[in-house]
Amino acid sequence: MSIQRKLFLLILAGCGLSLLFLVGPLLYGMTGLYEAIDTKGNNLAQLVSAYTTDFAKEQTKDQLDNEVKIRADIIGYEAGAVQEDVEYLSGELTSILSSPEKFSPVTLPNALYDDVLAGTPYVHYSPRLVEAGVSPELEQEIRLMSNITSSIDIMGKYYKCICIGSKKGYVIRLDIPEEDGELSRLSKAPWRYSYDAQERYWYQLGENSTKPIFTQVYTGSDGKPVVSCVRSYYDNTGQVAGVVVVDCSPFNFLPMEQGNITKSFILGPSGEVLISSLPKQLLVPDENNQDLRNSSVEGLATLAQNMMSGQTGYQKVRLDNEEYYLYYAPISNMGWSVATLVEKDIVTAAAEHGQKRMMNRMTDFRRAFTMLFIGFGVMALFILVVLFKLVSHVSKRGADHFYRPIQKLMAGTRAIAKGNFSNKIEVDTGDELEQLADTFNDMTEKLAGYEQDIANTVVENSRLEAELDMAARIQASLLPEPLLVQDTVQLAAVMSPAKEVGGDFYNYYYLNDDNLVVTIADVSDKGVSAALFMAIATTVLKSCIMMELKGGTDEAGHLARAIAVANDQLVAQNEANLSVTAFVGVLNLVDGRFSYVNAGHAQPFIWHDNKLSYLPSPLKIPLLGSIPGIEYEEKTIHLAVGDGLFLYTNGITEAMNESGQRFAGNRLERTLAAISFLAEPADIISTVRQVVSTHVGSAEQSDDITMLALKYIEKKDYDLAVKNANFKDITRELTVSASVDELPKVLDFIRKLNTDANGSDLAGKQLCLVGEEIFVNIADYAYDEPGGMVKISGKIFHSPAEIEIAFIDEGREYDPLKNPEPDLELSLDDRQVGGLGIFLTKKKVDDMTYTYQDGCNILTIKKKLT
Repeated sequence: MSIQRKLFLLILAGCGLSLLFLVGPLLYGMTGLYEAIDTKGNNLAQLVSAYTTDFAKEQTKDQLDNEVKIRADIIGYEAGAVQEDVEYLSGELTSILSSPEKFSPVTLPNALYDDVLAGTPYVHYSPRLVEAGVSPELEQEIRLMSNITSSIDIMGKYYKCICIGSKKGYVIRLDIPEEDGELSRLSKAPWRYSYDAQERYWYQLGENSTKPIFTQVYTGSDGKPVVSCVRSYYDNTGQVAGVVVVDCSPFNFLPMEQGNITKSFILGPSGEVLISSLPKQLLVPDENNQDLRNSSVEGLATLAQNMMSGQTGYQKVRLDNEEYYLYYAPISNMGWSVATLVEKDIVTAAAEHGQKRMMNRMTDFRRAFTMLFIGFGVMALFILVVLFKLVSHVSKRGADHFYRPIQKLMAGTRAIAKGNFSNKIEVDTGDELEQLADTFNDMTEKLAGYEQDIANTVVENSRLEAELDMAARIQASLLPEPLLVQDTVQLAAVMSPAKEVGGDFYNYYYLNDDNLVVTIADVSDKGVSAALFMAIATTVLKSCIMMELKGGTDEAGHLARAIAVANDQLVAQNEANLSVTAFVGVLNLVDGRFSYVNAGHAQPFIWHDNKLSYLPSPLKIPLLGSIPGIEYEEKTIHLAVGDGLFLYTNGITEAMNESGQRFAGNRLERTLAAISFLAEPADIISTVRQVVSTHVGSAEQSDDITMLALKYIEKKDYDLAVKNANFKDITRELTVSASVDELPKVLDFIRKLNTDANGSDLAGKQLCLVGEEIFVNIADYAYDEPGGMVKISGKIFHSPAEIEIAFIDEGREYDPLKNPEPDLELSLDDRQVGGLGIFLTKKKVDDMTYTYQDGCNILTIKKKLT
């Protein structure tokens, strides 16, 4: 904020306080009066509203009580009349079966064979009866029972359908047409050939009923809602012979609208909803639960208890976040209870109208009082505008006097910021501003000298950075190219210098077709000098080893002599008095023989028989480059297929975090022990780097870090061409249930494929690891219900030697290859869950593809054997 603005605000604040003392008391009094009138008016409006609301509620309650009681009486009368008709029909049917001699046979059309128009009584046979056949005795019974049609014709105009369902598989039925020329229900598909009364809901309910009872609302054979009254009838022995049913429209009992009743429902004696004109989601949120007592809607459970006990009254309920009033009354002759739903707005409409009139009067009063406030505000605003103009003028003239020397200081600093250190600031005020200007002038003189020093330093640093960048590129070029893919060995290595260049190095190269040399070393210093000595040591070691071992590695001691010669040459070229630790080994790819020399280096690790241990080292392991004439000890071990080596420099074990704690060798041992012996060298190095990085955190890297991992995966086989010549393409299949209990069968199937393909033990283990991951995922996630199947198709190809395995399931469609690969550089806490399993399986095989075909997921893996 500028000085001018500060002066302006200071003067404005003083004037504002003065105005506040003058206008404040008046404004406070006017505001208090306004609030008092407003509060009294609100209280009065609330009292009137409460009185009006109570009065309206009482009037509405009385009216709705009378309406719902009348409705209950009407429903009870109508339901009773339906029960009387059903009771009559049951008695008539029982009489026909008990005294058949009193009735003459009546022949009705059969809807199974004829197109019967609706409105005509007819007979229909169930599929069960058609299959068993109609005997002459049963045919006689059906014609005698057809005498009931005289009663059905009279009652038909009151109902949707009347049906007599016999226990013997036939029905006598009358359907009431909704339009001219309409066919009866059982003359239409699909009911014509599939309808069986004994399978219907109403038959099962009425079979055990000794008196007419009503069903809940259900969907009838015409696809529309229906409520039925059912009762059993009996033969001459007193046994149940069948069920008579009368279908009514639910809205014969409960019209959609009548008076103020817009939504209603009928509750049965056990709390079940029999008939409802409410949307189902309003009355019972769970469509599988029709019992109002178990409703989760606020207030409905209590309402159900009151209705079931035969009470009359009303209750406020909340449905779909809206408030309603429910009035209910018992239907005494049925044991039912009817309830009607009234919107809250109908009850409170009169109260709202009265409140609105009162609020309009209060609004008129407030409007008049507000005009008085507006007039006062306009006057106050005019005074403030005049005051603002006056303050602005006075503050500007006062600020200009103090602001001019500051402007000179600002102009001078801008010139200095542009690099004009010869500029001088002239201020003559005799106060602190003049002292500040003199200080700026002294500072510019010193900055001019510093500028030249900085320019010289920048030039020198740029030259050094360019040289270090070139050195780093040269050092990186000295590292070997990635090892070509071999059937017998897998190898991976990495070097990460602490500075631009480092003193660590690794190397690997073929001595001949059957021998692979691996080297890792660490110079005793860091930076440029260590990098130069590292380049010399790399060249010298390789030259001496190639010269000494050019005849092969069959003779023991050659490698030790090569290291001794290299040591003497390094001592002769070591003007900086540096030393280097080194580990050199030669692996025979035919028989797994591994000869090695340790020259003061960290003790490597070995995986053998699926166990991790330190590689045996000699008692004396002198450094390279310090003392001439030293003899080194050579050791030899034999690697089995699947064994591995892990070489490293002390940059790992001495890596420190922000607290100064080292990573230490025992922690490295635990990290390697936790890695599967089936892991590939690249995965091993990646895991160790991640664990070390997590330990170090934000601390600066203290030393060069170098690692080399090697795995002997298969002995070199000179007869491979002969084996391939006798090799046949093979196809096999296995089908099992999608259950982890079947995993042993799957793994045996994969092992047998690998054996028949002459695959290595390592290839077999990798295929089993991948197969287990894929099969367990299918068993756990492919099917929603148990009982799914998995088909596994295996193929062995001759050229190239390769195994292909396809996993096929009919579960939900899912492509695991679409998942993004996990970021292995993140810590375990930051890494997203999932995706690691499929990522690792893709690393163990040469190809993995997914397709969805004919409703099946097909995940195919391929593994080359050479």
